[in-house]
Amino acid sequence: MTRTSSVVTFALLLSAGAAGAASPEFVQNGRAGFVVTGIRYALGDDAAQTGACPRGMSLNVAEIYAATPEGKRRKGEPDDAYSKRVEAGGRAISAASNGQNVCANPEAAQPDPHYRSLESAKVVADGIDLDAVDSNAQQAAAAGTCPHQDFVGRNGQRGVDNQFFRVVGCNRSFQSTGQSNGFGIGMLTGSWGILITLDGVDDIRNDDDVEVGFVSNADPIQLSPTREPLAYATYAMHQDPRYRSSMRGRIKDGVLTTDPVDVRFYTEVNSLFNDRPLKRARLHMTLSETGVIEGFLAGYTPVESVYDMQFGFRNARNAAGEPGPQMLRLHTANGAARVLGYTCQGAYQSLYQHADADPDPQTGRCSSLSTQYHIKAVPAFVVDVKTQSANDKLIQASGNAK
Repeated sequence: MTRTSSVVTFALLLSAGAAGAASPEFVQNGRAGFVVTGIRYALGDDAAQTGACPRGMSLNVAEIYAATPEGKRRKGEPDDAYSKRVEAGGRAISAASNGQNVCANPEAAQPDPHYRSLESAKVVADGIDLDAVDSNAQQAAAAGTCPHQDFVGRNGQRGVDNQFFRVVGCNRSFQSTGQSNGFGIGMLTGSWGILITLDGVDDIRNDDDVEVGFVSNADPIQLSPTREPLAYATYAMHQDPRYRSSMRGRIKDGVLTTDPVDVRFYTEVNSLFNDRPLKRARLHMTLSETGVIEGFLAGYTPVESVYDMQFGFRNARNAAGEPGPQMLRLHTANGAARVLGYTCQGAYQSLYQHADADPDPQTGRCSSLSTQYHIKAVPAFVVDVKTQSANDKLIQASGNAK
């Protein structure tokens, strides 16, 4: 969003009156603002519940080695000695034939037959339809996409595009009790955040033309003594234009939808910062009577970016905006794969296998993957000024990153 604005004041309370009634007192001059208080991948139910992974879950390198003849436990081998031997065997698997680390160079590795993707056509998934086609693997794909199998939504809607769920649906760390969908914790510790603004609001129940801003937050989120995000706190917009997007939208029966535009925000894991770009992104969010908005942010993420931000950390940067320490990036990627139960090359190969957008004009191979987030936001005061907050160094770091 490039428009310079004064304070964007917000408290979104749905009116019970008829369309055309006066705006709530908290919507001032047609403007409103929100701070995102929760974000996670929009996925589906656990594999144990749906039976969608009949060949089992993906394996990490230690588990793969343990299944080989060399990895079998020897007679009388103590627990500690066996664990160390299995870990060492797993580390050997983490190197490609040319000696390169697989997490840093997944393209150099051989295919991983132990990586499992969710292939079922019957599994229900969260999300929205991105290409206006109820796609399946046998029919011609919509323009700008590759053949893929869409999901059915929880309310029976057809054509849900969520290929990221196919990639990770058989990873135990992406089940409901897994750890991989907890990247939003960093937002609550103040290392990053997201703001949403509305402008041109005439009717908060039905309005056929509103301007929607999607902007990175330059201030740490403000929490109550019980560690709950506070409504009506004040936040500054990120000043880097890469983290500011504006979309045309509309509100119908209390549901906000937007036209597709490219957006970008950043997150932090293990002191490493990664960008999360979404091409042709759109919002589909319900506005509640209490001023809370909740729903989906959906679009297409380049495969190389998905791999970097979730698995490989190859281009992660530190708080100064410089490339993160190489050993920290390697340890983060390899450690996550071992703890969370997958191989880096398996994830990388599955991402390309299930990519469903932006086909190469020469090869036809798609290079982007439908990715959906579930987000929740509460009322906030949003100001378009350079922050002097505790996050100032982080804001400068993201602005300096290439």
